[in-house]
Amino acid sequence: MKLAILGPLNRGYEEIKLIKEGKKAFDSVSYFPIPRLIIESGENEFAITYKKKNLLDYEVVLPRIPRAYRTFGFTILTLLKHAGKKLPIDPMSIFLSHNKFLTLVCLKEHHLPVPETYLSLKRSVVENLLDSVGYPVVLKLLYGSRGAGVMFADSKESAITIIDAMERFREPTLVEKYIENPGEDVRAYVIGYEVVASMKRIAKKDRRANIGVGGEGVKYELSERERKLAIEAAKALKMEICGVDFIQSPRGPMLIETNVNAQFHGLERATRLNIAKRIIEYCKKLHEEHRS
Repeated sequence: MKLAILGPLNRGYEEIKLIKEGKKAFDSVSYFPIPRLIIESGENEFAITYKKKNLLDYEVVLPRIPRAYRTFGFTILTLLKHAGKKLPIDPMSIFLSHNKFLTLVCLKEHHLPVPETYLSLKRSVVENLLDSVGYPVVLKLLYGSRGAGVMFADSKESAITIIDAMERFREPTLVEKYIENPGEDVRAYVIGYEVVASMKRIAKKDRRANIGVGGEGVKYELSERERKLAIEAAKALKMEICGVDFIQSPRGPMLIETNVNAQFHGLERATRLNIAKRIIEYCKKLHEEHRS
């Protein structure tokens, strides 16, 4: 019984913990760093190799694909899916979740609550949008994680200053209507379309509540509505393992982001739960389903 973990070149807390827990449940665990993989296509078959190990020899593959590797990661997962391997995420979910606007479009298509949002590449269009959306306003880069690329503006003057800084990235600007809230958001961690842990992230340094930018995580008990919303969001994006973020609005919980490569170090600290173990247990379940 073998498990393959597909991830970045430099292993973080999550990858190290998953390998450790994986070795307790599987006969062998192999780590495949995405930048070092070679896809070989022969006359009748193909292989995905790293140090003479073939990813196709593993029944279950656990992907940890950062934004930087989304295109190559999508290619690998598509090949694995066609080869009949058990994957906890759909290949297309990599593109959808790593693109903040497409995430919201997908959620909206499934009739889930999301903020009023606009996307434009042209600066003049963005400036015109600002007055119609109102202030304060949220400006985001299309890609980003852990709170990076998320900025707030209380006036048109401060918004234009932010746009000036964002122009150097040569990326579309996402304009989002600000939802009044106390500087908090909620992260729900979904495994196997069940919420296994959740925490509230409280902003400390600025309006962003992400732990990566100084927010504080505390254990939080979801309401039934919040739990259902997190599961529906995961199903909409076809991610059996993911993080789902939402904020409280005057109209109730509103989804703001999903994460196909969700970190769980802060969540483990806040909840005292072993998230890595739960992920590995689910991978073992996928293995059993594959064999049957």
